[in-house]
Amino acid sequence: MSSELDPRIMKTKQQLKRALIKLLSKQSTQSLSIQQITETAEITRGTFYLHYHDKQDFIQTIVNDFVTDFFQCALVDAKSSLNEKMVVSEHTVHAFSLGKGFKYMADNYQVFMVLFGLVGENNFTEKIKLGFHHYLDTFFESLELKENLQSANIKVEADFVIAGLLGIMQEWLSGGGVYSPRFVSNKMYNLIRTKSTAVVGVSDFFVK
Repeated sequence: MSSELDPRIMKTKQQLKRALIKLLSKQSTQSLSIQQITETAEITRGTFYLHYHDKQDFIQTIVNDFVTDFFQCALVDAKSSLNEKMVVSEHTVHAFSLGKGFKYMADNYQVFMVLFGLVGENNFTEKIKLGFHHYLDTFFESLELKENLQSANIKVEADFVIAGLLGIMQEWLSGGGVYSPRFVSNKMYNLIRTKSTAVVGVSDFFVK
């Protein structure tokens, strides 16, 4: 069995994730100590160092794990949404489901409130933005439209849509998530798809 799938290791890492979010809801990463982390997670320092080199390695790994989990949850098969514009095989092209993305945030509200507050090396907003650009690039490459990404119009549109989406996500969370994930995701879908054309573009990466 892979060490990553060992139930004991998975449990330890979950305890550490919960401990980090709990601690960062009250203090900064700079003031955080390994002793606080291990005591909150109820593990020994030795166990901590089995998995991480130091505090910074731990925080960066956990933040990156949440970014990965977010996209894994929200990426879906794009075949059905591209049917009218292009024929693709199942599971070869992935799009970002706004509905799944907003629901994942709602289900992990406290986590995202804490993570979006991080700055510096652990700037979660920047990591999510880079993630969107990466998967959007992959979307175009999978459709063999990589040359389209070199267009200034496409680059500006991608920057605009991603920045706007991230801004709405953060405002929605900071406002207490009073609107349902379904409502907000549908509104964002309608806004993003307003200028959808017969040619595959940035907006096609974002689906319901």
